[in-house]
Amino acid sequence: MFYFRINRIRILDNHKNAFLFLGDSFVQVKLISFITSDADIPILDAWYSENDEDVKKQLLIQAVQQVASARIFNEVANVKDNSVLTFGDTGYVLYSSPDIPDNFNWCLTVIKDDNNTNEIGRQLESAVMQPEFDVFAASLGTLILGAVNPAYAAGVMIAKFLTNVVATTLKNNPDDQLGLLYMSLNKQEHYRYGERKRDGIPDLTGNIRVDYSLFAVKQELQ
Repeated sequence: MFYFRINRIRILDNHKNAFLFLGDSFVQVKLISFITSDADIPILDAWYSENDEDVKKQLLIQAVQQVASARIFNEVANVKDNSVLTFGDTGYVLYSSPDIPDNFNWCLTVIKDDNNTNEIGRQLESAVMQPEFDVFAASLGTLILGAVNPAYAAGVMIAKFLTNVVATTLKNNPDDQLGLLYMSLNKQEHYRYGERKRDGIPDLTGNIRVDYSLFAVKQELQ
């Protein structure tokens, strides 16, 4: 079994300017998480092997919808500058699998929850209907050219594509994005013995710090 948990998030700046004596500088925050691993890519294996372009596109649509449907929308209220979001004493499982993946990829976006959340949900649900998807589908083969594990590499690109869908929705309100984290792990280098725990990992914006852990154990046959 394989479990990946988020334990804590520290938000340095909640991007809300409080005016003196005019109210609190609290915001609502949403966490949007996309995870792909080589334990969950039978559709992408079929996509990579397929030669018929129409069938290939339909398989890619299914793969994108599968990753998008597995997103995590967690809402946290009353977040101020330097708030620490703690997920209990055991953390919160964002992803689990009966198989231990050799490769694992995580994209996390932290946003202010104002009027954008419903729109983001709609955009993700209709991502495969957008013109950007056709561009992505046409270029994906080139993007993963030379990859050791093409199906897994395609899964990584799907997660990044969906993260870009979120970013596009936020483009008119860039201040709503509080954090953005891309992370890729592999068993040989990062969790050879089935455990990994890291605290205070900075994101791309420099505005959040993330604590995460994973636990993996190979079940013996009875």
